[in-house]
Amino acid sequence: MAKTGLLITSSLSRVPFVLQAARQHVWKTLYIQIEPKSTNIQNIPTYSCAINRIYASSSIHCSSLDVRVLITNLRGQRVQRLSQQVDVLMFDAAVPHAEATLLAEGLQAPSVVKLDQHESVTDQGVFEEAEDNLKMHDNVVLGGTFDRLHMGHKILLSNAVLRTKKRLVVGVTDATMVKSKKLPELILPVSQRINDVTNFLKDIDHSLKYEVVPIADPFGPTATDPDMDLIVVSQETLRGGEKVNELRQKNNLNTLDIYCIKMLELEPDVEDKETKISSSNQRMDLLGTRIREPEIKPHLEMHPYLIGLVGGIASGKSIMCERFKRFGAAVIDCDKLAHSLYEPGTECFRALEAHFGSGIVGADGRIDRKVLGSIVFSHKEKLEELNGIVWPKLLDAVKIRIGEIRAQGQHSVVFIEAAVLIKAQWQNQVHEVWSLIIPPEEAVKRLRERNNLTEEEAKMRIESQLSNECLVQHSNVVFSSLWSYEFTEKQAVRAWEMLMKTISPEVTSKI
Repeated sequence: MAKTGLLITSSLSRVPFVLQAARQHVWKTLYIQIEPKSTNIQNIPTYSCAINRIYASSSIHCSSLDVRVLITNLRGQRVQRLSQQVDVLMFDAAVPHAEATLLAEGLQAPSVVKLDQHESVTDQGVFEEAEDNLKMHDNVVLGGTFDRLHMGHKILLSNAVLRTKKRLVVGVTDATMVKSKKLPELILPVSQRINDVTNFLKDIDHSLKYEVVPIADPFGPTATDPDMDLIVVSQETLRGGEKVNELRQKNNLNTLDIYCIKMLELEPDVEDKETKISSSNQRMDLLGTRIREPEIKPHLEMHPYLIGLVGGIASGKSIMCERFKRFGAAVIDCDKLAHSLYEPGTECFRALEAHFGSGIVGADGRIDRKVLGSIVFSHKEKLEELNGIVWPKLLDAVKIRIGEIRAQGQHSVVFIEAAVLIKAQWQNQVHEVWSLIIPPEEAVKRLRERNNLTEEEAKMRIESQLSNECLVQHSNVVFSSLWSYEFTEKQAVRAWEMLMKTISPEVTSKI
């Protein structure tokens, strides 16, 4: 199977079939070239409806592929360069074989495949578009987050390209503008998103001038650029387009024509998701998958396979560990293990009493963790002092427990539930790090309910932790318990099944 393919089609009614057929030949990127019925192209926006329908069909029939519908040829120019080498060129029955062969030679595609004529399948999710907005403009602008380009993004960007004669400006929201988004910690860096948008635009039409820029407010260059004619928006950002014109009027600039794209709807697989194709849904789909591959750590034995589970207070680590126990893993609870280190007569007990004073010892002769907590959570340096005493002894205890589990030989996977793992720099002590994140405001709410704390006390505890962004940066797999129990369970099952496929063959899932 080829990595990248180019599909030539001249019949919209065949699109669902040829997409399914092309999926059998290509596994990553599929370029699609529409063959116009006439080479005398007067107005390329007439292809909006066709391109929208192709992307809508792609979301149904080959959603795993990076589909890119080319526009360069619709301007009467030959497609001469693409960002990826085409490995196979495919064409449907209505495209002349000689024409397909000629294009394959130009793109140096080593393989040419004719897709046989079949009856077309029923298409769904197609767009109907009024034919009264086909005007083209010299300078067009649009904006968005553009995190992990999906079919909705591609429809928005393609319609902007179709209506542009010379210059297309795209504003991409920077880190300051994405904090209110769902799972903002999983949003790609703005530099990568800018690169992805630029690459897509140059692929589908290399004849235009593109300016893809970061924006730190909703208006970006539209607030000051006098050379703009049209703004392209979606249904949910239409009001934003109107606000742009209000600001331009105040700044004595021309108002922009507005072109609005219909949303690409879908039936969500879980009720927690949005009923449209969106980056938020895509980020939710990342939960329970590997967002980065684990590093090879030859100093660690492969059995048992060690996974550090991290997360903030009230993020759901304990419930997640219970799931993995049910699936067949062993779990080391570092919080409980640390409690044993605080027992009277232990080396750790004596060190803590000597350092923080006898005031941390209660009437029962045990360390009063609430008193100790009030000291360390309000003074950063005191917390660091506590950690410097406890963490090395805790790691020694964890290693002893791992050795016991290995000797028993009953578990091939061990989860080490350790909120401190990253701060203590224990990443090299485990094969992978998996994390649980929830928004800070949700963590405060849960902590107040669970521990009967004031809002100020809860916030102080949350702020003393590593940020979600830091957790994600160090994680191979990320979960979130923000939504329903069932959706969090689904994340855990997905991660476990993935793990079973990648570690020792003899490990069998117990789900």
